[in-house]
Amino acid sequence: MTTKQAIGDKLKALRLSKGLTQSELAGEDMTKSMLSQIENGRALPSMRSLQILAERLGVDAGYFLEDDQSVELARMVRDIEVQFKQKNYQAVVSSVQPLLGGKLPVTVDAARLMEFYVAACYYTGSAGGEEAVSRAAEIYERFGLFVESAKVQYLTYALLFTQGKYEESLELIRSVRGKYLTKKVGNNFLFELDLHYAESVTLSALGDYSGSKEAAQAAVALSREENVFYMTDHLYRVLSNLALMSGNLDEAKQYLEKARLYVKLSENEESVQLLRLADIRLANAEQRYEEALELGHGFQVTGDRYVSSCNLMAGIALYHLLRDEEALEALSRVTLTDDVHHPLDRAAVFTSYAYKARIYARTGKLEEARQQSQTAYERVQHFPSSVYCTFIRDTYRELHQQ
Repeated sequence: MTTKQAIGDKLKALRLSKGLTQSELAGEDMTKSMLSQIENGRALPSMRSLQILAERLGVDAGYFLEDDQSVELARMVRDIEVQFKQKNYQAVVSSVQPLLGGKLPVTVDAARLMEFYVAACYYTGSAGGEEAVSRAAEIYERFGLFVESAKVQYLTYALLFTQGKYEESLELIRSVRGKYLTKKVGNNFLFELDLHYAESVTLSALGDYSGSKEAAQAAVALSREENVFYMTDHLYRVLSNLALMSGNLDEAKQYLEKARLYVKLSENEESVQLLRLADIRLANAEQRYEEALELGHGFQVTGDRYVSSCNLMAGIALYHLLRDEEALEALSRVTLTDDVHHPLDRAAVFTSYAYKARIYARTGKLEEARQQSQTAYERVQHFPSSVYCTFIRDTYRELHQQ
C-alpha cells in the first residue's frame, strides 16, 4: 500500500537527485515547512500539490502513488476499461468482485477499478455496487479529487433507479450536484450535463413531465453556452418524447429534427437506432401507419430491446390498418428485456397486451381480450400517469364493463 512515508521518501530522493533545495521545490505553492513534513512522512499532500511537485520534478504524479501492487493494479484497470468499453459487463463484475473482499491499495487506480465495477453492476443487475461507491468516493476525496468523488457517487443514481427508488435517486442527484458546485475546481461540463440528464430521466419516472422538460432544456442550454454537445441527441429525443406524450406533435417533430443533426455528426450506432425508432413512433402518432411499417422494414435492428420496440411499433401500425393477424404476430414478439428500467418504457411495452386485447375484442374473442387487458392493467398499477397507462386503463374499463 502507498503510505505517507513511501511518498515522502520518493519525493525527497527525487528532489536530491535533481539538486533542488526544499525551498526551490516548494516554490510559491506551499511552505518549506509543509514540504518538509511531507518528505518526513508526517503529512499527505493533496492530489493538486502532488501534481505540482511532480511537474517540477519531471515525473507523472502516479510515480509517487505506485508500489509493486499498484503497478499491477494499473495494468488491471487498463484491461477492465477495455472490457467495459466492449460492454463485457459481466466479465468486469467477475474480475473485480473477488478483489473487493481483500485490501486494495488506497490509490486512484483502485478507485477507478471500483468505478468501472459500479457501472457494470448497474448493467448486469448485480448487487454490491453501493459499497464500492462509498470506498471509491473516500479514496478520491483523500487525494482532493472532489469532482471524481462526486462523479462516482452519481453512479449510485443508476443503481437506485433500477430498484425503482426514484425519489431517492432524485435526492442523490441533487445532493451530488450541491457537493460538486461547492468543491469543484474549474468546470466539468460533461458531468454537469450528466446530472441534468439524470434529473430529467428521474423526474419523468416520477411523472413530473414539466420538471423533466425543464431539466432537459437546461442541459441543452448549457451545451449551447459552452459549445459542448455531449449527449445532445439523447436530450432532444427526451424532449421529443415528452412533447409526443403531451400530444404536441409539431414540437415532437421539431425536437426530433434537431436530434437528427447531432446523430449525423456522431455516427453512433446506438443513436442511429434510437432515432429510427423515434421516427417510427412519430409516424404512428401522426397516423402515417404505412410509412411506419416501411421505416420498420428497412431498419437493421441489433439488440433484443430494439427488436422488441420495432415489433411493438409494427404491431400498433398493423392494428390501426386492421391487419389483425399480422398485428397479433408482431405484438406477440414484444418482450420486456432486462435493460428496460424506466416506467415509461415498461408501460409502453405493456401496451402490447392492450392492443392484443382490442384485436381479440373486435374479432369476438372476449375472454382472451379480457385476459390480455387484465395483464396489462395489473402491470401498470403503480406506474405514474402517462399516455401508455391511460390507454391500458381505458382498454381494461371498456372490456370489463361489457
